[in-house]
Amino acid sequence: MPQTSNSVRTLSPYHWIATYFIGVAGLALALMLVVNLILLSTSQTPWQSLLNSLSFSVAVLMVSLVLITLIAALPCILFFWLAQRFTWRRLWIYLVSGALAAQFAIPVMTQLLPELFNLPHGVSAALHYLQLASMFGGCGVFLGVVFWWRSGRHLR
Repeated sequence: MPQTSNSVRTLSPYHWIATYFIGVAGLALALMLVVNLILLSTSQTPWQSLLNSLSFSVAVLMVSLVLITLIAALPCILFFWLAQRFTWRRLWIYLVSGALAAQFAIPVMTQLLPELFNLPHGVSAALHYLQLASMFGGCGVFLGVVFWWRSGRHLR
């Protein structure tokens, strides 16, 4: 009885690009929604400030799309190649890799937007870094799930 070999199913570069941009757009949209909810929940008059928060949210969405696209490109390209090469199909590999790859974005983002990621008064540097690491790690896990769902689980 002949055995069937588990050959690598090659995904086209367009599939990888679509996966990348779907993940980036989803992450930017999620960040925009969180910022919008925070703004509305801290407002005294949420319905009156809805228009201002929506326009601010659109700006956050556009900036997030550009920054996430540029910062996450190199780690994602490397990971796509490794996943294809070694036929990684397990979800946990994508989760861990996404969380680890996102840690490289922390110094970049703190330099690009120091007013957003500055050290709050009275908070230790280690605690602040742990907060940033968990926030960026969560974003990386989100992208890892998207990559696995769109591409990784189909590798053979």
